Amino acid sequence: MSLLKSFGQALQRSVEVARDETAKMMRMEISPTSKNQGALLIYAMTQPSHLSNFATGSDSDIGGLSQCRLGLDESSRGRFYGTLSSQVPRGGKIEKSGYAGFRNRNRPTLFGNQCWDTTVHPYLALRVRNRLAKKPIVTADKNEKVDSSGGSGLRAALHASDPSGPAASRAIHALGLGKKELPGPKFFVNVQTDGPVTSDLFQHRLYLHENKGSDWQTVIIPFDDFVLTNTGQVSNSQVSMMREKIRTVGISAVLDVPVPPSASKPPSKDAPPSTLSRSSRKEGEDDWAVDGDFKLDGEEVRGSKRGTTYNFDLGLESVYAVGELEELDGLFQQ
Repeated sequence: MSLLKSFGQALQRSVEVARDETAKMMRMEISPTSKNQGALLIYAMTQPSHLSNFATGSDSDIGGLSQCRLGLDESSRGRFYGTLSSQVPRGGKIEKSGYAGFRNRNRPTLFGNQCWDTTVHPYLALRVRNRLAKKPIVTADKNEKVDSSGGSGLRAALHASDPSGPAASRAIHALGLGKKELPGPKFFVNVQTDGPVTSDLFQHRLYLHENKGSDWQTVIIPFDDFVLTNTGQVSNSQVSMMREKIRTVGISAVLDVPVPPSASKPPSKDAPPSTLSRSSRKEGEDDWAVDGDFKLDGEEVRGSKRGTTYNFDLGLESVYAVGELEELDGLFQQ
């Protein structure tokens, strides 16, 4: 991307920020609510032009063998797919392998990074599908209906835990710590705020309803349920998310869940960033992941340790911040 084009995009975003702030003052929105603002679109993935707004990365960027791609499916909706490999090349700089992810790119303006203000929208709604899931045999009562809009998820979200509570207890459900599961990919939702530590990440498992199989479903997660992690470890000091300055939202597929605080060790400089964050960044560089196609093209690394490879294939239509269930009506394709 040319410097002139980048400056033009930054200038356009700066005008949008100034316009939105001016509109708020003109409307005298001293106490805005989700009712007068409606659902807040974080991003959509329904057109080829949308794909350039995202960055992708995997452990292959630092010597691993996992691979990922981001594209559109046959219905022109997002598709995040690839392979996760637990194989670690011998002599490499990583100790663990098996992660890939994507997130929206940073959106620089003349006033800093453009962020989303979700102060009046306490829930994150994602329209997703597990394309590799099989339709299970339904044994429940035929009269029982499954809320396709994710209503049950929102009702459960009303029991959000204290964002500043004990790290271990809060992380058990949010990250699936200690949960007995079959080996294979696990999806996480990752949120970055415009804070000083770029490796800090708020994470939550993307729990998909098994009774939906490979069908589209709406998953709703309270922002207060996200757990602060750093380089793949749950932070002992949990702080509230700066919901007025959300910089990026992404999804990662991993083989291992983050390490609980009791088992955490001081991260080494070569520790694999399972959240795909980088602890430092160069000026003008996107600080989270390297963009591009597969790097290793499936070639075997001589002298590597044996591992297992798993496929993953997640569909994504759009992501919204919402305040009430009714705000979801008519937002998603059928």
